[in-house]
Amino acid sequence: MNDELALQLIRQLPIGACLLTPDYRIVLWNDFFAERLQLPAEQTVGQDLLEIFPEQARFLKRKLDSTLILKNTSYSYWEQRPHIFQFKSTRPVTGQEELMYQNMEIVPIVNENGQISHLLLAIMDATTTACYSQDLKHALSLLAEEHKAQAQLIDKLEEAHNQLLQAEKMASIGQLAAGVAHEINNPIGFISSNLETLQHYCRTLVDALDFAGDLLLQQASAELTARYQSYQNQHNLNFLLQDMPDLIAESLEGSGRVMSIVKSLREFSHVDSSEWKETNLIDGMESTLRIINNELKYKATVHKDYQQDMPLVYCQSMQINQVFMNLLLNAAQAMEQPGEIYIRITAEAEVARISIRDTGTGIAPAHLKKIFDPFFTTKAVGTGTGLGLSLSYSIVQKHQGKLSVSSPPGQGAEFIITLPLHKAPDVNPDAP
Repeated sequence: MNDELALQLIRQLPIGACLLTPDYRIVLWNDFFAERLQLPAEQTVGQDLLEIFPEQARFLKRKLDSTLILKNTSYSYWEQRPHIFQFKSTRPVTGQEELMYQNMEIVPIVNENGQISHLLLAIMDATTTACYSQDLKHALSLLAEEHKAQAQLIDKLEEAHNQLLQAEKMASIGQLAAGVAHEINNPIGFISSNLETLQHYCRTLVDALDFAGDLLLQQASAELTARYQSYQNQHNLNFLLQDMPDLIAESLEGSGRVMSIVKSLREFSHVDSSEWKETNLIDGMESTLRIINNELKYKATVHKDYQQDMPLVYCQSMQINQVFMNLLLNAAQAMEQPGEIYIRITAEAEVARISIRDTGTGIAPAHLKKIFDPFFTTKAVGTGTGLGLSLSYSIVQKHQGKLSVSSPPGQGAEFIITLPLHKAPDVNPDAP
């Protein structure tokens, strides 16, 4: 195979191929990059890759430098960074993937002297794999929920207390989730603490090395200074000292996100939350939003309007959070395309008022009087049990409150919850 044929092959490969010099200059830019980024090769060859993509420059530089230093292939998978380059998806499996999911490899090319002469940056389309993986996880989750709901429906179809049994099972799940969250919280806590200590040690070591370098310069010993600079260059100390704080900071950020998720899970499902007590509804709403963030972020933008100094409400917070979850998920599922969800929490006289409004398809007038009936659903067979709104209505009634809905034609739907701020005389905290 001659060089021209090999070059044509690389240009027409069904993957992105970009050949770089060690100083990030583009030597080859194949058709995969050119067509998807609308950047022909003649506009990129000879240019600095990091200057062409300033937003991705820091990430790309780290990966490229890692390959140069370690002389090993560097990888980045779609789970870690889904969209390195803004490629449009060529295989929108579910119709929602607008950007291509990408795997990246950076391969060092070594010359006859054992030195890296070039770097090959390769981008592979992982959209299908990513979509199937996400759909599989979602399908397994739905399958587990459907199996559980089906078992409940078969056993309790004719029982008027189906909602009560559902609530009791939810409490058990909440207790289990709280236990799991507690177990996760302990190791992530000391990991975060150790990382903070390591960050302090890192700063001290960096300062010590800087101090040692200054001392060598002050002593004006040419031999020691030369030896120090040689060691520094040989082991790439400057790069290590710059990259090490970033790595620790990113690890701390990741552990912080895990702790936030665990905290939200404990707040949402903690067994103590089944008790009647004064509760901050705004905290409950925020905890619920964090729990179902993955279900909402692809369907709707959430707008929040919370009253400052919102008074506490006497309620069972776990059950009220379940009402929030049911209404928010219904709002998201009512949208055929990405829309808006508006949440407003205020206090009026002796009641708290929670409004959840969406810009979805709305509710047909013929269905408005039935939506709170047990087992009534407009969803396709196998995609809903018809218990979500019925259970929510029951929970709000149990709290001496009111759940109402309005749906002007073509304007989505708005659910309004009103709850008494204080304990009602006929509320029995010991009731199931």
